[in-house]
Amino acid sequence: MLTLSAAPTKSMPKSGSKALVLLSMLANGEVHRRNDLILYPSLGESMRSALQDLRGDRFSNWLINSVRTEGEKTTGLQLDSRHLSGCWVQDEAARTERRAQLKTVSYEQAVQGRCRELKALHQKNDAQQEYFMSLGAANDPSYK
Repeated sequence: MLTLSAAPTKSMPKSGSKALVLLSMLANGEVHRRNDLILYPSLGESMRSALQDLRGDRFSNWLINSVRTEGEKTTGLQLDSRHLSGCWVQDEAARTERRAQLKTVSYEQAVQGRCRELKALHQKNDAQQEYFMSLGAANDPSYK
């Protein structure tokens, strides 16, 4: 049973969803090894979509920290303690922090995409030209 009393209703995933299964596991506040979490059949082969849903706007930006444990190669996941505090002000502060992280990454990806746009256009045109040449379309007078 979840004890996330300060969480807004809209932040709670639907019953039976992978996001709710993952949130239920993280709700004890402990660090959970990713390798252990992926063993749960209810999360599927990968917990990526559940994690993205919880961290994203869909469920109001849960702050799930990636925690490096000494001697481990992979990180673990831990729900930020402010979500577990029972205080809506602390819960909202954690959500605000996560939203800022998410929008920063989104902006950086948009900038990278914009910077790469011209190069990608040239690569696409070169690839299409090569493809049409391989079909003989470049020498076909009816091709426009």
